[in-house]
Amino acid sequence: MIKYAISDPKFYSNFDYAFNNFSRLKSADMILFRDKISKNYYKLATDFIKFKSENLKFLAQNDINSACKLGFDGIHFSSNFIHLLKDTPPNLIKIASTHNIKEIELASQYGADFITFSPIFFTPNKGEPKGLEALKEVVKISKAKVIALGGIISQEQIDSVVDCGAAGFASIRYFTLD
Repeated sequence: MIKYAISDPKFYSNFDYAFNNFSRLKSADMILFRDKISKNYYKLATDFIKFKSENLKFLAQNDINSACKLGFDGIHFSSNFIHLLKDTPPNLIKIASTHNIKEIELASQYGADFITFSPIFFTPNKGEPKGLEALKEVVKISKAKVIALGGIISQEQIDSVVDCGAAGFASIRYFTLD
């Protein structure tokens, strides 16, 4: 099962604290540096990648050049950037955010290794949850491995998405709760 952590903007000023104090974060297989707020993505990504380790794959968001220059292991594209999958070097892990059938089809067409499908459970400001039945359908139709995302904060939720056939789960809050 893949454990995919998504960075929390609360810790952008102190990555050292996050990487050294959250035991669940230490159990992740992959971590996304997602920054939708600051105007200085490259500088923050440079600080973030310093914590790269052998057992944790680091992914950048939407920026192929930064991912390559800074030595990220992969890239995660927001749904409005899925078309950039086709321009991504083959040595990088390629993940696409999806929320509907059209995005899932585009991610498959452009060669995603993984897709996140969300939101599965309630997440503040993310709209109506898709639910577990929709996740089961996505697992059946996706050519890429499916990672469930959205509102996953408990072991019970993790077990339920894996039972649906998801390759793993992604979360912000799960990895920063101890």
